[in-house]
Amino acid sequence: MPFGLHSILEIFLYILNIRLVTHLPYRIILLISLLGLIFYGSVETVTIPFMLHITGFSLLDVLNHTYIRIFFFLPQALVMLIFIAACKIFNISLIGYSQEYGRSGRLSKKEFQHYLKEDIINKQNLLVFVVVLLPVLLLVILNSSFNAFRLNIFSEEHINIFTGLIGIFISVLTVLSTVAVKKIGQYVEKEYEAKRAEENLKQIKQLIDSSRKQRHDFHHQLQTIYGLLESGSYDLARDYIGRVFGDISKNVELIRTDNFTISALLYTKIGMAEARSIEMEISIECSLIEIPLTPHEASSLLGNLIDNALEAVEDKTGGLRQVNVKLTREQGAYVISISNTGNPIAPEMRPTIFKPNFTTKKAHSGLGLPIVKDIVTKHRGSIEISSDTEKTTFTVAIPIKK
Repeated sequence: MPFGLHSILEIFLYILNIRLVTHLPYRIILLISLLGLIFYGSVETVTIPFMLHITGFSLLDVLNHTYIRIFFFLPQALVMLIFIAACKIFNISLIGYSQEYGRSGRLSKKEFQHYLKEDIINKQNLLVFVVVLLPVLLLVILNSSFNAFRLNIFSEEHINIFTGLIGIFISVLTVLSTVAVKKIGQYVEKEYEAKRAEENLKQIKQLIDSSRKQRHDFHHQLQTIYGLLESGSYDLARDYIGRVFGDISKNVELIRTDNFTISALLYTKIGMAEARSIEMEISIECSLIEIPLTPHEASSLLGNLIDNALEAVEDKTGGLRQVNVKLTREQGAYVISISNTGNPIAPEMRPTIFKPNFTTKKAHSGLGLPIVKDIVTKHRGSIEISSDTEKTTFTVAIPIKK
């Protein structure tokens, strides 16, 4: 039998033997076999040349004499026994139920399925493991074949047969690698979706907690209004109801938003505006479910623009201190408009405000607007500025991806 071909056939017999002894699923046996043979082959490629050097035997002498072959195998066996002992001592195992399987013998089908649920080796990711490990095993076999050919253990005809088989394996691995890369992409996408769902759940919890606080506070508001009406202070009661209604309407806008990342951000900014005694109005006139921004990008873009607007009116003394946030959908794009009643931006400063490190305030990095500009450019959007003595408005348009 051609040298090298016998190794490939032995792999299939090796897998079959493990199956007959352990009754484990084939996908687990396949992974165990690949790892075991890679480890064995790696040890052999190191120990055999070392033993040939110190003993003076040729590889042909080793192959032709049984006792010498056993003698040459002993160092490999010693290394593998040390590795096995280390795994036992430090409780290292490939599959989660291996120790349980070893204690109880053959598991029932129900018990086996219970341990299998937590197993990392499932039908979905098996292909990825095989594509990663199989090339390493082929390299080990190729190394052994090369050494044998170099020492004239087998003829050129055998090496031609073997290289042809390796070529077939490489072709198959090329196809499997393409499928594996696609599966890895799907895993990454699922992980991203899971993280996004986790973020959404946290944001929903924040909104629920906010609603509970408002409900608790609403009882005190009603008591105040009732007291004003009982005392005949109707004008004061009307003004008080107007302020309470304004606060409630802001949060109603947030509840209507179907993007929880943006909802949570706007709720936080409302709190910041209230703490600084700044009037903040929010108007959301469309669904935000199709907005192409990632949660991180949406938070960065809106957060930086709103923070700049709050800072612009915070320093203003006297007059109206107001920030307006408006989100609409127009002609295939989401339009975000954020305006403030702060001091106007001088015309000569407008071309430079999007440059990194440019700022007119102390202790500011000057990176907020450049980050906004980068996000808008990435999504092929546009950003416009209008500013006069009454109002400054930043208008961002983000095209909707088809």
